[in-house]
Amino acid sequence: MPSLPPITAPARELEARILRNIEDHEVSPDTQQKRLISILSSAAASRFSDEHHGAYIYGPPGRGKTLIINALVASSPRQTTARFHFHEFFQNLNSPKNRVPGQRLGAIFSQGLERELKGLKILVFDEFHCTEPGDAMLMVRLVKYCAEHSIFLVATSNYEPDRLLDDDAFHHLVQPTIASIRENFTVFELDGSVDYRTLAVDGEACDRGYRAGTLSVGVTAEPSTARREMIRIGYDEIGPAYVADESIWIGFDQLCGTRRNTADYLELVRRFTRWHITAVPATRDLPMDEERRLANVLDIFYDRDIELHLYTADGLEHLGSSLHDTERDRLASRLAQLQFIELERMGL
Repeated sequence: MPSLPPITAPARELEARILRNIEDHEVSPDTQQKRLISILSSAAASRFSDEHHGAYIYGPPGRGKTLIINALVASSPRQTTARFHFHEFFQNLNSPKNRVPGQRLGAIFSQGLERELKGLKILVFDEFHCTEPGDAMLMVRLVKYCAEHSIFLVATSNYEPDRLLDDDAFHHLVQPTIASIRENFTVFELDGSVDYRTLAVDGEACDRGYRAGTLSVGVTAEPSTARREMIRIGYDEIGPAYVADESIWIGFDQLCGTRRNTADYLELVRRFTRWHITAVPATRDLPMDEERRLANVLDIFYDRDIELHLYTADGLEHLGSSLHDTERDRLASRLAQLQFIELERMGL
């Protein structure tokens, strides 16, 4: 890991802007978060150099990583700074709308990087991780591209660098990226004992977005006024679903029980702002592929701050039992922010 850049006047100014942005959200950073803000400000203000390519921030869910990098983005020049979520960025690069007939996938990816990252000085990636060999290959090319074009890369992750693609059969694919991170990035572990997402929030914070959502056990959701229709996705359809303005009611089987992927979910959340996913089965024996799809849904809805209501057969206490510990912890953190409603508590 390179030595930390000096604390300069621009670094102090950036740190002050980040702290003001966080305080505007009525959050008081703890000691460890303040230390990260100071280090990140010095690194980002110094920008890219031959020795210093970026910052890699990792730790358990809910410790404030996303809050801090969002404040960094808001405090940096808009024209030369961009923030992406891992899923959305790579799905956008590989979208059929950006392909030329007969074009090789590698060429599509290279041209996509040029298109999306043109003119950037700071690139921020939230939820930087890979669970499949394909992710690893894309990650290697992204890190290399940023180094070649002097783009300062800031990444957050639930995984320490050495645990990216933690699979003995494929780990070698991501080793060049790990080596680059260890050698050229400031690496910071934000591992405070408190998961802030699990703490109670005031009523106003629960009135909008993801935290306005609910997890209802034993409750049936049937819209009183909505039209029943199939939802077109590319050349395919999903449904049937019930739609009313920007609200949608759709069954778990339609959304997670079929071969849907992240690109499908990203397309759907662009169309509807309030979601009701009904008939979520008991999670003790949920197939792994369906678990992973639901995990992807929760990640995307959380990142997009989309209002989500789940209607379940149990409290989802067994969700993630077949997934990696880190993925399971992230799921628990996401679910803890939904308001819990149980049939007996409703007096029904």
